[in-house]
Amino acid sequence: MEYKNPLGVDIDLETGVIPGAKKLVRRLSDLKGYFVDEKAYEELLKENPVVYEVYAIEQEEKDGDLNFATTVLYPGKVGREFFFTKGHYHSKADRAEIYYGIKGRGGMLLQTPEGKAEWIEMGPGTVVYVPPYWAHRTVNTGDEPFIFLAIYPADAGHDYGSIAEKGFSKLVVEENGEVRVVDSPKWKE
Repeated sequence: MEYKNPLGVDIDLETGVIPGAKKLVRRLSDLKGYFVDEKAYEELLKENPVVYEVYAIEQEEKDGDLNFATTVLYPGKVGREFFFTKGHYHSKADRAEIYYGIKGRGGMLLQTPEGKAEWIEMGPGTVVYVPPYWAHRTVNTGDEPFIFLAIYPADAGHDYGSIAEKGFSKLVVEENGEVRVVDSPKWKE
């Protein structure tokens, strides 16, 4: 039997960077069609800010192995909606995931394929369990980068297409200085 070597890495808890990790950068232009306020989106698109960065340590896509990644989700809004990650189901829908808050404030918006949604606030030290079959998206509701660690099965995969097509049933918005979870007018049952 050939054994895989163990691995240890240091995460910069101030920046979220994992040295040597694969880096993915998502700009506002990568989120076309995701935000409700299209006019506000088009206006902010002129600047095309970085919305989030992912630093991933990935293994072969096989049963029994784990990937992990940090995400740095920057503060900002499109209209009333806070900046968020694209969100996804797992391609192998029966796979779960763990998120751990490192720095900043935000939360996790989760939903079933039928649109039942849950909102879980996150901060440093918060652990969120994402059950199998639930879509999940993180949202920065603060004024500094929201940094978290995700640990997930290496063979889980990412189904972004279902979210791009149907969206989430809820939005996380600022209303009168408060964080509110409201129905999405773009939700397609």
